Amino acid sequence: MSRVRSAKDIDQALRNKGVRRETDGKHIHYFFSEPTGEKSGIFTLMSHGMGSATIGDPLLGFMALQLRMTKTQFLDFIDCIIDEDGYREILQTVEVFP
Repeated sequence: MSRVRSAKDIDQALRNKGVRRETDGKHIHYFFSEPTGEKSGIFTLMSHGMGSATIGDPLLGFMALQLRMTKTQFLDFIDCIIDEDGYREILQTVEVFP
């Protein structure tokens, strides 16, 4: 399994699975919402300039930690093996959401 993913694929996977996207001048911020719809403390970000770039192993691992997943789970999330419901189940096992 390749440990590299395109920034575009990551962006699309996050947005398709309930992660809200907000931008500022330098970064794209991704926030996962609580079941109530409010922002949770779960977030990650990417630079605006990464549109066509690839994200390598170290940064994928860091993003996975920010999103409370293992790197393998994050890769499965990007590759659509884990969907939004599966991600919520992961968050429940790490006691983020009751």
